[in-house]
Amino acid sequence: MAEENLVQPDLAFIKGVMDAGGDTLNCCYQCATCSVVCPLSTPESPFPRKEMLWAQWGLGSKLAGDADVWMCHNCGDCTKYCPRGARPGDVLSAIRINAIRYYARPKALANILNSTGGVISTVITAMFAVLVTAFLWSRYTGQAFPIPKGTVVYHKFLTVVPIDIVFLSLAAFVSYVSLKGIIEFWGDISRGAGLPTSFNGHAVTPAWSELFPKYMWPAIKEILSHERFKKCGEIKERATGHIWVLWSFIILFTVTIVVMIQADILGNIWPNAGFETPLVWYHPIKIAANIGAIMIIGGTWMLMNMRRKKTAEGIMKSSTQDWILIGIIFAVGISGAATEIIRLINIPVLAYPTYVLHLGCVATLFLALPYSKFAHLLYRGTAYVYQHWAEDVKAGKAGFGLEKPTTREKM
Repeated sequence: MAEENLVQPDLAFIKGVMDAGGDTLNCCYQCATCSVVCPLSTPESPFPRKEMLWAQWGLGSKLAGDADVWMCHNCGDCTKYCPRGARPGDVLSAIRINAIRYYARPKALANILNSTGGVISTVITAMFAVLVTAFLWSRYTGQAFPIPKGTVVYHKFLTVVPIDIVFLSLAAFVSYVSLKGIIEFWGDISRGAGLPTSFNGHAVTPAWSELFPKYMWPAIKEILSHERFKKCGEIKERATGHIWVLWSFIILFTVTIVVMIQADILGNIWPNAGFETPLVWYHPIKIAANIGAIMIIGGTWMLMNMRRKKTAEGIMKSSTQDWILIGIIFAVGISGAATEIIRLINIPVLAYPTYVLHLGCVATLFLALPYSKFAHLLYRGTAYVYQHWAEDVKAGKAGFGLEKPTTREKM
């Protein structure tokens, strides 16, 4: 056999998959039961059988170019019916965890945010960063930096400017890392499918005029409705908790942006126009924020109970990364609710430390987006967009981006 035809397994990749919860990988003997029973697998592109084979062979680079890895929602059906106990859903979940680490830059942050101790350290570091920035800002403006006396008002303790400095800097960094990872991921799955390349070898994209209306919007609708999640059999109840958490993110993010515009911009332009926080309890923004808080706590509670139950039944296995992400989200919800309750009770000595803890949890969750299991939102969403576009490319219905493709391999 020619040397170039030999399979060169990536042993580090295999170890990474097994360490991340895919330790049953070698039980698979390729009977294809998993692909038959999977409610999300298609005849044109069946999974997870081929992914199990590639993972056994240590073909990490081939799996990096496989969008089907992200089509799996670990519904548990394949695990229930697997005659060998290979747990394909858990293996694909482990592959996704390794893919997130693969695209993460710098990788050290992925290692930190995928360990319990690392997450706790990140929360403490974020709290310290907020306090130091606020202290330096107080020195710059000549204002005092004690815990205010009297009624609890958070913006008197930490003014909006230092908080904005920390979070806008963090947002810029996370956006850059996320976009870089998505671009690299798109290139890998395009090359893996043999899609056209541009004259400089880069993977092409949909035509910009078609990108959002024809490909991104259908993917967004699928994500918002959890259309594929609802097809899952053994753990279909996960869709409820998951969609609660998703919509809570949307509500709370919207509320945060609106309050930032009102308090940080309009409030500084018109100081006495009623844009100051805290808002009265019946204000629409305050009501939306409370609904979001209830949804994020309730949704994560549902997910925790579901995982405990299904783990006990042997339907799924939760990795450390699963529990870390759920824990961060739950901490954000609980600490946020606590800041409001303690403020209403008016206990300054508890309120302000709790507020700083909440900011640290939010910053950690934000930073975790491209580095933890939270990155499913990025890469699964991209895979959805890619899937819609690839179907049109095969049918000759798709346009391309700014660079015209020069090569095209048979798909």
